[in-house]
Amino acid sequence: MAPNAHIAMYKVCASGTRECYESSILAAMDIAIEDGVDVLSLSLGLDSTVSFFEDPIAIGAFAATQKGVFVSCSAANSGPEYSTLSNEAPWILTVGASTIDRKIVASAKLGNGDEFEGETLFQPKDFPQQLLPLVYAGSNGISSQNQNQSFCLPGSLKNIDVRGKVVLCDIGGGVSSVVKGQEVLNSGGVAMILANSEAIGFSTFAIAHVLPAVDVSYAAGLIIKDYINSTYNPTATVLFKGT
Repeated sequence: MAPNAHIAMYKVCASGTRECYESSILAAMDIAIEDGVDVLSLSLGLDSTVSFFEDPIAIGAFAATQKGVFVSCSAANSGPEYSTLSNEAPWILTVGASTIDRKIVASAKLGNGDEFEGETLFQPKDFPQQLLPLVYAGSNGISSQNQNQSFCLPGSLKNIDVRGKVVLCDIGGGVSSVVKGQEVLNSGGVAMILANSEAIGFSTFAIAHVLPAVDVSYAAGLIIKDYINSTYNPTATVLFKGT
């Protein structure tokens, strides 16, 4: 962004819904061009592929380009399959999601010396590095109660002694990772290891947790569970390493 640049925003979607009328999109682009903007950035697209002459974004972007306005649009989140790309008109810079060259790193260290790198936005400077008791509440059976406990759903840990322990929780169950951390904290746990689902795999996320925590891959989660099930007194800690 250029220093002292002016940012103009144009509302094209209805509040509280995903409804974005084509007429509103095209009208907003026309007004932006008339206002003299230098760059147009649109993080939206059509649900289906249509010809350029039927696509309001392509039409508006073509008019903008003729006026010397640079247009950037999102590629959307579908795919990878045929006809899943949005905003593919050649006069548009189509932008896809990417990653950065750094992580906000933390790692889960087990009592056997194994260490698994992950991420977390919450990086406490005073968390002790000594090993603490490690527990996985979902290790006993496959009942619905155990599944709730494995996901660390609200209220699911009330009958489990997690006080002063590191708690392993599975991602999923319809609640956010922050809510899981709050359940661990409310139950007396001091740290949390979040194990990815198989679908998420190796993708980890830097989340602003409410307690010391780390998000690790699905493969790491399986190894940690094997360690818990094969060790009389499993222990772990979370090491915070910054960027």
